[in-house]
Amino acid sequence: MQQILRPIIFSDNGMVVSGHHRASQAGAAVLRAGGNAIDAAIAASATLCVALPHMNGIGGDCFALYYDAKTRKVSAINGSGAAPATMNADFIAAKGLSSLPQRGALPVSVCGLIDAWGSAHSLFGSASFSLAQLLQEAYELAATGSEVDVYLGAYLSSQAYRERTFADADLKAIFGETGSRRLGERIPQLALAKTLKSIARDGVRSFYGGEIGKMLVQDLKSKGGLLELSDLEQHRTSVTVAPQVAFYGHQLHFAPPNSQGLALGVLAGLWEQLRKDGHDGHIVKNLTPALYLQLKEIAFQCRERYALDPQWGGVLPDDFFSCDNLTTLLSSADNAAIETRRGGGDTSTLVVVDQWGNAVSWVQSLFEDFGSGVMSPSTGIVMHNRLYLERLDDSAHRLAPGKRPFHTLCPALLTSAEGCEIAIATPGDHGQPQTLFQVLINVFEHGMNLQAAIEAPRIRHDSGSDVMYESRISRQWVEQLAHMGKHGVDVGDWSVLLGGVNAIQRAADGGWMSGADPRRSCYAVCP
Repeated sequence: MQQILRPIIFSDNGMVVSGHHRASQAGAAVLRAGGNAIDAAIAASATLCVALPHMNGIGGDCFALYYDAKTRKVSAINGSGAAPATMNADFIAAKGLSSLPQRGALPVSVCGLIDAWGSAHSLFGSASFSLAQLLQEAYELAATGSEVDVYLGAYLSSQAYRERTFADADLKAIFGETGSRRLGERIPQLALAKTLKSIARDGVRSFYGGEIGKMLVQDLKSKGGLLELSDLEQHRTSVTVAPQVAFYGHQLHFAPPNSQGLALGVLAGLWEQLRKDGHDGHIVKNLTPALYLQLKEIAFQCRERYALDPQWGGVLPDDFFSCDNLTTLLSSADNAAIETRRGGGDTSTLVVVDQWGNAVSWVQSLFEDFGSGVMSPSTGIVMHNRLYLERLDDSAHRLAPGKRPFHTLCPALLTSAEGCEIAIATPGDHGQPQTLFQVLINVFEHGMNLQAAIEAPRIRHDSGSDVMYESRISRQWVEQLAHMGKHGVDVGDWSVLLGGVNAIQRAADGGWMSGADPRRSCYAVCP
């Protein structure tokens, strides 16, 4: 029997697994009352924004996948926002900057999460709940205050938090001096509660052009932001068919560009090609460090080429996952490493399955801890800094007005003829596709149960020679990394840098079982 730290929860009526117990409870309550997976996901998403304020918020974006058990179709919900209409690379360069700053109001783009709630609800939600009902738990929690758990408490005592509050005193006014919050203490967010209640009452479009949007834009402009009300008014959530690739007899569905979901799809497709047809005449069954890093580099090269706003070239060729193209990728990959701008991985995720077999994988983020670090005091909204990953060079990732930036958010679903088999998601910026791939390899190649697969040690490579690994990894892998000339970076036994997986898997009897990562505050709740 595989030893695990977290229990596996079983349910016949679906479940919610998320990055915070209050969000999981909110989603499970909706399922219990007859709501479907999208209803529960929206309730959990909104609650996450309050309970984990440094990791995500309504000033951020989201990507999600929805499996409809009746139609057996998987839809991709692109809740990312575009750069302001007045924002371009020349404007930034004229300020004497060689790249977008990491913090402050300049890397702020339109926040798409709120509209994604509305679009998901209108397209896929049940008739059992209004959007107002789904947001009620969130705005009530914001009014009373969510408790400071160990995870949030550690952050509020960190140097990173000290730096954020030094740059923006409005953050300190709500969350306090560095190290001042006690375990279990509640932190009311009254302006945010008022904003959420207004959205619940008047609908999401009231934010994108209404009074809340006007207050937000005014606050951001006072801090040097370029966002205009017209940028918010023009925003719309994109909903398309999710791309997919064959993987161990299943279909692995991932988010399309401008998400890096493609990197996960490429990792899975290349591995499937190797284990079925081999490489250089040999069937591959063992994922060595050298092979893993080769596959990861190919996946990130594809990400560099295609993970763009679809209106700016982010469209995959129809034959991209054909055997011929995958073979070509394996044999002709450029050995030049792809350099990535490191982010903090401050993201939160949730997965839901309901009693009818509908399923959701949902990822939302401010991109880094408290995102841009810019708080709108009138609305209680902290804005993300997603534009930080855009460039000023002449590459396909060049900053441009109205362009959706590259996104690290990477939800995933696996389906079969029986329905959804696994809903899975993780935070971890550039590590997201890497973590998901390693967990799925543990499940399907090594026969681990879902929880054991999540708890198993992982590695992560962003760029350069550094390869992060957890101390529990096999010494053989560490030695092989050194032999390859890589610099192994020991990040401890359990590291948040290597993700925080939430997952649900179909059990053999048709029920559901949970996977919740002990690296973060992940929690599974049944209806």
